[in-house]
Amino acid sequence: MKYAAAGIALLLLLVIAVIAAAATVLTGTGGSSGAACLYGAASSLPERGPVAAMPDLTRLDQEQQNNAALIVQTAQQLGLPARAAVIAVAVALQESRLRNLPNGHLDSLGLFQQRPSQGWGTPEQILTPAHAARQFYDRLVAVPNWERLPLTEAAQAVQRSAFPNAYASWEPLAQQTIDLVTGACVLPISGEQVASIIAYAYDQLGKPYVWGAEGPQAFDCSGLTMRAYQAAGISIPRVAADQWRHGPPIPPGQEQPGDLAFFNLKPDGPGHVGIVIGNGQMIHAPNRRETVKIAAYQRSDLVGFTRPAARQPAP
Repeated sequence: MKYAAAGIALLLLLVIAVIAAAATVLTGTGGSSGAACLYGAASSLPERGPVAAMPDLTRLDQEQQNNAALIVQTAQQLGLPARAAVIAVAVALQESRLRNLPNGHLDSLGLFQQRPSQGWGTPEQILTPAHAARQFYDRLVAVPNWERLPLTEAAQAVQRSAFPNAYASWEPLAQQTIDLVTGACVLPISGEQVASIIAYAYDQLGKPYVWGAEGPQAFDCSGLTMRAYQAAGISIPRVAADQWRHGPPIPPGQEQPGDLAFFNLKPDGPGHVGIVIGNGQMIHAPNRRETVKIAAYQRSDLVGFTRPAARQPAP
C-alpha cells in the first residue's frame, strides 16, 4: 500500500510539472516578457477606486495606471517583495496622485516629489519615473526593519514629509492597485520547480510539528515551506508573515500548485502557511497536536495566496 501511494504521488507530481510547464509556454512568460505583461495589466485596472476610503481620488486614468505599473515593475526588477511596491504606490498617490509632476513645493519634482537639493538626482533624472522609483526603493531598503514597520513610518523614514500621517489613508488603494497589477499577470513557477517543491513536501508527510523546527525530522509551518522552496532552488524568508510580504499576491481562484496559502491574520501578517498541491488541497504542518499532512485550504481563516518564485531578476 505504501509503495502504491508513493507511485500515485509521483504520477501526480509529473502531471503537475507538465501542466505548469505548459502554462509557462502558453502565457509567454519566458525571458523579458514579464515587463510587457505588467504594462498590459495596468490597462485592466478599474476606473474607480474605493471612493469612501479615497475621497481625493475617484478615478485612476491611464497615466496613473501606467505609473503604478512602472513602480511595481521596478520593485520586481530589484527583487523586492510586494510590500515595497505598496509603500511606494501609497507615497506616489499622496505626493503626486501618481503623476510625473514637473514642479511642486520648493524644488520638488516627479512622482515622489523628490528634490535635487536633497540628493535625489538631477531634475532630468527625477522626472524619469524609473529613476525616481529606484531612488525611492534604494532609500526604503536602507531603513532598518522597513518590512515590519507600519506604512506611514516606513514612508516617512524615506520622504520626511511635513504631513506623515497622510500616507496611511492611501494604503487600501495602494494595496488594491498592487494586487490588480501583479495578480493580472504573475509569472508561473516552472514545472521543474513545482515538482521539486511538492516532492519535498510529500516526503515530509507524517513528520511531527515542532515550533521553530526546519527539518529534517520535524517542522513548523513556515519551516516546511522554506525548506520546500529551497529544494527547488528558491530562497524565501523564514516566518509566515515575512513569506506573505515576499509576494507577489495571487487573486483567489488563480492559485496553482506550488503557490503558498496563508491563514490566521494577525497584526504583523498571517500566522500560518501551507503549500498548494491542487484540487483545493495543500500540504502543511498544522500544530503540535498533528503531523505534516494534506488538508483543504478553503477555510474561514484563509488570508490569500502568493507565488514567491514569480519575481524578475535585477537587470
